[in-house]
Amino acid sequence: MMDKILCISQARMTSTRLPAKIMKRIDGRSLLDYHLSRLQRSQTIDQLVVATTSNAADDPIEKFCQDKNIDCVRGPEQDVLARYHQALQEYPADIIVRVTSDCPLIDPDLMDQVIQYYRDHRDRYDYVTLGPANFPRGLDVEVFSAKAMEKACLQGHEPHQREHVTPYIYRENSEFNCGIFPSDHRLGHHRWCVDEPEDFDLITKILTAFKGKDDFSWQECLAYFDDNPDWITINSAIKQKALKE
Repeated sequence: MMDKILCISQARMTSTRLPAKIMKRIDGRSLLDYHLSRLQRSQTIDQLVVATTSNAADDPIEKFCQDKNIDCVRGPEQDVLARYHQALQEYPADIIVRVTSDCPLIDPDLMDQVIQYYRDHRDRYDYVTLGPANFPRGLDVEVFSAKAMEKACLQGHEPHQREHVTPYIYRENSEFNCGIFPSDHRLGHHRWCVDEPEDFDLITKILTAFKGKDDFSWQECLAYFDDNPDWITINSAIKQKALKE
């Protein structure tokens, strides 16, 4: 039997730097709509679940998922790992794919490649991710075994381990073998996630260029920077938050 693959995207409305960012609209569609629609183009995942919080502020996320016929679980706001574990309990699987909803340009084909790399090397790795220096931030994908997440949920007690889901696996437990998806790209200076107003300004330019479509590749996004080299300066001053912030 083939392994069952569960993709979990974490989402909430109460982001501190850019509140309700995932419901901000570009060409009539929310960032969450772009994100989930692109994930649904994956040829590899078996189940897509949105993990949001039990806060009333996140009711619009659940409503959106209901309207789009996408499964949704709700749990603690700060304990994101508990939300992931809840999703696994409700939708049992062998392999977990972690993505975040503030990545409207996430690439389903690249995600499938990372999943396949994990499957081809699972005798060597418990966890595989994209190298932060190789690809634009905003294409982020983590793939790991359900068993690894079960152990992280049981034994990872530090706040940053609960909020960021996977540090117990890739940083703080030598029991797990972790790998990087191989790539010769050096594109980590690009920032395509949405945390700050400047990020939203850049993503607006990119998505507007595609006229509301979502069937483009990350390489097609990158090509626009050849014609618009000033775009990279729009959010270049933003620094990614440190893991324990």
